[in-house]
Amino acid sequence: MGRSKLHLESQIVRTLAEVLHDLEDPRVPPFVGVERVDVAPDLANAVVYVGLEPDSPAFAVLHHARRYIQGELAQRMRLRRIPRLKFVASEAAPAARGSRQRRYRLARAKPGPNGPSACR
Repeated sequence: MGRSKLHLESQIVRTLAEVLHDLEDPRVPPFVGVERVDVAPDLANAVVYVGLEPDSPAFAVLHHARRYIQGELAQRMRLRRIPRLKFVASEAAPAARGSRQRRYRLARAKPGPNGPSACR
């Protein structure tokens, strides 16, 4: 893989994360993470791996907003041609969901009478 393709993929990941963060749709969770982007050799298509469950309704929103997202990407990256984006669930999404749930449970747990060490 060429260095320029790797550079383009990393640029797309960073810029897409910003675009998705700025997306003002309540159906898209604020913690959607762009795991990685695989750009085709001809640079016409790109698969975007996002940290969502495969059956999440946010996928329909991302698919519906794909042209807007591509336009924002082109404008922010100042490219004439942007690859067509296809959003898919990252393999790490179920593990990340479990990790978020554990952190949420720990955050909700109240410290014991002897401080935080009594929670163990």
